[in-house]
Order: sequence, then structure tokens, then C-alpha cells
Amino acid sequence: MKIGIVTRKEQTPKLSEALEAVKLWGKGRRDKIIYASEPQLRKCDVLVAIGGDGTVLSAAHIAFGKQIPIVGINVGRVGFLAKYKPEEITAVLDILSSGTFKVQERIMLDCSVYSNKKKILSRSVLNEILLHAHAPERMVNLEVKINDKFLTEYWADSLMLATPTGSTAYNLSAGGPIIYPSAEAFVLNPISPMSLSVRPIIIPSSSVCKIKCVAESKAEMVFDGHFSEELKEKSELVICRSRYVTRFVHTGEFGFVQALREKLGWTGKMKSGPSRT
Repeated sequence: MKIGIVTRKEQTPKLSEALEAVKLWGKGRRDKIIYASEPQLRKCDVLVAIGGDGTVLSAAHIAFGKQIPIVGINVGRVGFLAKYKPEEITAVLDILSSGTFKVQERIMLDCSVYSNKKKILSRSVLNEILLHAHAPERMVNLEVKINDKFLTEYWADSLMLATPTGSTAYNLSAGGPIIYPSAEAFVLNPISPMSLSVRPIIIPSSSVCKIKCVAESKAEMVFDGHFSEELKEKSELVICRSRYVTRFVHTGEFGFVQALREKLGWTGKMKSGPSRT
């Protein structure tokens, strides 16, 4: 088996220890550990992302279209996608080598920009696409249609469309709902809208969302926090469910519900403290 290693750029003691554990595990084995360029990583049987959720997103873009399973080792902070601890890395590699693991599929979004009915840009995301103004002191004014039916004009700091996977990322920080990973849905989340009646909306994954800038305005599109492009006046952004998915290794030992409890501190009861009487 060819196991590709994707790491974060910043070196930390935890990352160094994890990489040393991978090196020791690989000695004398038939499995090949690949530390290489993106083209070579795209030929691997599985990718091990060692870092945080950003590192897992990088691995997802490497694996895009190749259906390569990904497993995340968390040497960062919260880590919803990088769900295994550094001390578990040897056990994870054993499971990968034996092939005794299951795969969970996560839906993605295709984002295409059209100008004069011609496609000029295409990106796919696992987490979200964010639209914000060029200048930090400005707001975006965006017209949104769902399945060619007018929804509303958003006047907000920014507008996000997130997948279930992305619902626990920036969307969660911005007050959006958590969506179960296997749900066939997206969330449209206006961030700090001018109108108090405007709230996030969950839409079926079969929906097609079309977005235009209003009143000679422009917006910056950010794809999975990595790539940014400009959405110009008279251009249209079309967002729909991708035919591709991201595949994650699943050992059955750590699920999404457990992740919510542990990573968000959901205890189910208030901690004891001083009385308010």
C-alpha cells in the first residue's frame, strides 16, 4: 500500500513527534510512505493528513477526483476532520496497512462563475464558499436565487454557503446550524446582515443556488479558505452539489456525535458553581 503524508507547513513539536512515529512505523515494511509532490500524492492509495482541519482540506483538494481516502491526525486545536490523536497514529497506520477500515463519503460543492453565459471559473469545495467585500469596512449586496426562484437580496458583512462538513467550521463560528455529515443539505448563512429578520437557511443538496452582485458592486469569493477570486458586476456564481465526494477513513471507534461532545464540550448539564441567590 502507498500511504501519502500531507503535513502543515508550520513545524511544531507535536508534528515532529508524529512524523517520527510514521518514520519508525515504516521501517522494514512493504508499505510505502510517500512524502512527495502533489502529482505523486495523487497516486497513493490513502492520504494521512497530519495537522489540523486546514491540512485535511489541503489533502481533500489533492485527492479531488481521485477518490483517495483521507485520515486526519490532529496536531492542531479542535480538529473535526483531523479526528485522531497523535498517540493513535501507529494504530491508524496498522489499520490502513491491513485494509480493515470503512470509508465515509462527504458531499462537496461545485462553484462556477459565468460571464455572458460563458463559464470563466470553476472550483469545488469541501467546506464552504464565502463572499465578502474587498474592503473590510464595506458590506456585500447580493441577489440570491434558489432553483431560479428569487430568494432575497442580502446586505451583510459576508455570505456563506457551507456543506454539512463545513457546518462545524466558519459557519458554526458565525452562528450557523450544525448539519449531520451524511445529510443531503447545505446551509446559506448571511453573516452580520443588516436586517434582523434574515437568518441562515438550510436547503436540499439538489438545489442550484445563483448569486449576483447588486448595484455596481463586487465581491471576493473565498473557496475553502485557500483560494480567492473576484465576482464582478454582471457575472453570476452558480453553486450546486458536486458529482465528486471526499472520502474519509472511518474505523468505527470515533463518530460525529462523540466529536460534538468532546470537541465542543457538550456535557449535558451545567457545571457546579457559585449560587446566584
